[in-house]
Amino acid sequence: MERMDNFVDRIKTYNRITNMSKLVRRYFAVNGFDGVITIIGVLTGNFIIETTSYSNVLITGLAVCISLGVSGVWSAYNSESAERKKEIDDLEKFTLHNLDKTVIHYAQGYATKVLAAVNGLSPVITALIPIIPFFFGSIIPLNISFYLSFGLAFLVLVGIGLFLGKISRTSLIISGIKMVVAGAFTAGLSFLLSFID
Repeated sequence: MERMDNFVDRIKTYNRITNMSKLVRRYFAVNGFDGVITIIGVLTGNFIIETTSYSNVLITGLAVCISLGVSGVWSAYNSESAERKKEIDDLEKFTLHNLDKTVIHYAQGYATKVLAAVNGLSPVITALIPIIPFFFGSIIPLNISFYLSFGLAFLVLVGIGLFLGKISRTSLIISGIKMVVAGAFTAGLSFLLSFID
């Protein structure tokens, strides 16, 4: 229990130094939104071409999840590493002290790893949830799987909207509706592709 308390105290200290929690919320919302919007495009595309295979939807959906995850982790880790190294370098110049192996150095490194993980995992999770019905192809008809997937995608969007509404202390309903409108707009634009001959 003491080790857990020490760990919690250390994380709280790291958060005070790096303002990590604010960035975690932002990364989660922005990249979670990207994930579900992207998978709506994948689902709509497969629906338009009238795919008859569960595996086609799963393969394209999972490939998107992998791409989003790798891109999110890679981009955030590199950008955060660069920004936080610059912060430490600037602070060293200002204080005339080497900050290697100090709590500031460890805090910045920890924040970089956490933010990279959140940046990569949030779109993967929000993109993965809507395609869950396609894992049950043996018991759920294909057309029902599509309807369930679209329903799950919009539920995820509502969840993100409520999350953002709570953070910004604005109307939860309006915030949720904004997310749903974005999803509907994405699906609508994607359905226009059906007119391509």
